[in-house]
This record gives sequence, structure tokens and C-alpha cells, in this order.
Amino acid sequence: MTAPSGATPAPHSAALLGLIAAQLASLAEQSEQFGMVLCSDAAVAGSYLVQLQQIDRLAQSLREMAVVLTAQDPAEAVADIRLGTLRLALEGADVP
Repeated sequence: MTAPSGATPAPHSAALLGLIAAQLASLAEQSEQFGMVLCSDAAVAGSYLVQLQQIDRLAQSLREMAVVLTAQDPAEAVADIRLGTLRLALEGADVP
């Protein structure tokens, strides 16, 4: 569900952002564990290296976004993101 066109979305509470961040971090951990299981099979790792790297990037992205959601200084947290494409995507936002 999105805000109507031209409407300003309501601010989210720190508690809600913290819970969302925790869920993102949990998904990152689960994704990473899934990727590690797949990597432990040499045949899978050899056949699906690109996809396994994508799983790793997904886990990293989820973890980085979780950090931004709970950061005291969101702009600094965005600037600290190591994944260039994610950092560039978030740098375009109006961050306080």
C-alpha cells in the first residue's frame, strides 16, 4: 500500500524501524546460511557461481539496509555502505 499521489507519508516510529531492521538482519543471516549450504556442494558451487554471488550480495544489502534504518546518522550510514550500487541508490534519497 502506498501513499496517494502528492501525499506525504507518515513518519515511522523508531520502534517500528528497529523491528524492520531486525527482520532484515534475520533475512540476511538466513540468506547467507542458505548460500553457504549451497556452496558446500562442489557441483552446485561450480554450476551456479554467479547465482551464489547474487545470494551473497542480497544478504549484504539486507544487512546494510538494516544498519541504515537504525542509525543515529542515516546519511553517514548510507555513506558507509560498502556495496556501491546500493549506496548510490540510497544517496539519492532525502536523508536528514
